[in-house]
Amino acid sequence: MAENSEAEAVADPILSPVAEFWQIMQTEMAEELQEIRESIATEVRAALVPTGGAEADWKTRGIDLLSHIESLPGGLGNNGLLTLGEVPSLEFFGKIPAGLLSDWEFVQAGPKAVSPLDAKRGIFIAISPNHVLFEADEEIQVGNARCMKDPVEKASDHVTVYRYSGTAFDPENDASLEAEAEAIVMYNVVGSLSSPVICSIFQRDQAGDLRSLAYSPDGRPRGQMNDEKDQLQIVSRFDLYEQLSVNYTSAFIDEELMSTAEEASDPS
Repeated sequence: MAENSEAEAVADPILSPVAEFWQIMQTEMAEELQEIRESIATEVRAALVPTGGAEADWKTRGIDLLSHIESLPGGLGNNGLLTLGEVPSLEFFGKIPAGLLSDWEFVQAGPKAVSPLDAKRGIFIAISPNHVLFEADEEIQVGNARCMKDPVEKASDHVTVYRYSGTAFDPENDASLEAEAEAIVMYNVVGSLSSPVICSIFQRDQAGDLRSLAYSPDGRPRGQMNDEKDQLQIVSRFDLYEQLSVNYTSAFIDEELMSTAEEASDPS
């Protein structure tokens, strides 16, 4: 009997209210989310098309970012790359600092997701004022460039979603529902993406600020992937809520989505 009880507990885990809400919403919004995923995927495929021919010296341009970070106090383990822009992110090039997620609760993870505790390196991306997703990554160094080790077939297989526990989930509150709905849409947008291998080089502009440029592994620029508005900073203090969530700008909420979120939050 005890063995049967344990098997049932493993097969049917108790979901948190937030995780349960996410499951309901993604089922209720399946058709709308599929349309959004297809639209964004088309845009991303177009943006990934090389914007020029191969450049012979592309991988020797800029700075060796990893060597630079490694030379800083604390090295790779205590410095990260903060990107502020349309989609704020914080990337680590060594082990994820212990306690970073102490104020965050698990929502869901893809079948191939690697926990931040086990990841050798990875990136956190804001997907709402209250949510971040994490993806472990592996890259190889090519000159001064950093290249993805493998292409990505489906990003959602590899990402984990977390919610900031300092803001309570309140299904009776419009702002709370809006944040959840926003995160669900963003998760589906980011998670549906596939990508060939992208290489990045880092340069300093005339003001001394970092900027990232995207290339194919054979040196063809992917200029449409570059965003001049992004602000890149090397940081040694980490706070996912202050650095990512606070800087997130809403992009997707509409009346239909909010109506569905309200229906999903009402069990009657």
